[in-house]
Amino acid sequence: MSFVSPDSGIAASIFLGLYTIYTLLCVKIVYHEGWRTIYTFFLIFGVFRLAGQLSGVAFASLGIDHWQWLIAYLVFSAEGYFVLILCTLYLTCKAQQEVHGTSWIKPTKGEVKIRQSKCTNRWKKRLAWFTYARVFHLLLIPANAIIIAGGTMLTSVNPQDINTSSKVHTSKALRTAGQAIFLLQTAIAISAAVFGAMFENLWQTVSIKAVFLAAPFVTVRGIFGVMSIYIKSMNYFDIGNYSKDGLTSKFVIYEYVLATTMEFIAGVIYVGTYYLERAKRGREGVDKEAASMKSNVLSAGATESEITKGQRPE
Repeated sequence: MSFVSPDSGIAASIFLGLYTIYTLLCVKIVYHEGWRTIYTFFLIFGVFRLAGQLSGVAFASLGIDHWQWLIAYLVFSAEGYFVLILCTLYLTCKAQQEVHGTSWIKPTKGEVKIRQSKCTNRWKKRLAWFTYARVFHLLLIPANAIIIAGGTMLTSVNPQDINTSSKVHTSKALRTAGQAIFLLQTAIAISAAVFGAMFENLWQTVSIKAVFLAAPFVTVRGIFGVMSIYIKSMNYFDIGNYSKDGLTSKFVIYEYVLATTMEFIAGVIYVGTYYLERAKRGREGVDKEAASMKSNVLSAGATESEITKGQRPE
């Protein structure tokens, strides 16, 4: 395949392959563990990022005249980051459920109904419906919407007028607000993990360790999302980042190192929790079996000793 933008095309193709492997791995995990698990969110993240990379390959192949593929890439990338932030919070919820049997951040539907049944009026019942996780999710939705709106409103703008159109300022404001909320929500999700580790004895769980390990990468991704709006060499909508050969090498490095790679590393860390937890359960099972065998041996030895003692002549 020939690319109008070789640097962008090669980078997009590499990550298309990586996210294909990632997504297929998630499909296998969800098939074994079921849809109603956190692994479904990992799969949704992979699907969005896979669609984004397909759009990136198409844009690199067709060039700037086919602006719509760029917008598709940005929209799917935003959706992927949206889901990744949710995964960061839900891993803490999973750790709470493992250690305490419940999560105050994301209680079950049954727990919410019990809480509502104790409320004395309908307003309190409605407030009881708004769990911390639900509010967190509801705040991300408008942020996601205004990021998409800020990007898609430029689809009707001629690429040559991208730096002079009046829509650019509105787009920049919307994208800034959305990316700032995403970054804030990322910080909140990581803070929840820190709180859980310090005050809820969650530090020994694989899920919390995964959040801490992925935190630098998710944070860098969030900071880049805001910076890319104002730093010209990072901005997709700055015509200076395009040459006769497509996207400049400098821009491609910024985009794929500070955004795509950061998300991919975080996603791999999160999926890795499945295998680490399975290995941990295997070790615990072996330890329990060994302890049970040791107990049986000791018990048998004690019984034999007692019988021998009872048969000993006076």
